[in-house]
Amino acid sequence: MKKYWVGVLERDILEQLSGGDLLYGFLLSARSSRRLFIKARERASYRYRRKQAILRLKEKRFIQQKGELFKITPKGTAILKQQIQKTHNLLNTKRWDGRWRIVAFDVPEKHRSFRNKIRLALKEAGFIQMQKSVWVFPHECKELSDLLKEEPRLTHCVLYGVLEQIENEEKIKKIFNL
Repeated sequence: MKKYWVGVLERDILEQLSGGDLLYGFLLSARSSRRLFIKARERASYRYRRKQAILRLKEKRFIQQKGELFKITPKGTAILKQQIQKTHNLLNTKRWDGRWRIVAFDVPEKHRSFRNKIRLALKEAGFIQMQKSVWVFPHECKELSDLLKEEPRLTHCVLYGVLEQIENEEKIKKIFNL
């Protein structure tokens, strides 16, 4: 079978659409009622949070709904650009303070999609990968770490630290042009 790359959002949609298959698999497995209850609670929580976020966006007129379709408004586009710029400015501090910011994470296999989201967010923010789940960045980024920890299932899986010195520092400085 040909391999396809599927984004995080696409995977979430596919998982939701395959709910019937998932239910059938749970009913056939051991400890199915407990696992089904946990999975149903997680989905309900996610759907509720997403619904509330959509309502807030509609209330602030950042998006508009036509039937079952949603469209971003010019006001929404402007606020999105503003947020992207704010994040960009936060992560691209001009002067380096000589400290390295480290984000490490150990996300269980059952939350693979969250692990992939973390990896993607760190790459896009400009971090470099030191080891499989250890990433380094030269500028202050505590807010990004806090943002990653907002997912309740990940708060204990993500660690943030500040280092004065790191091995291979010269090599890393060259990568970041410091």
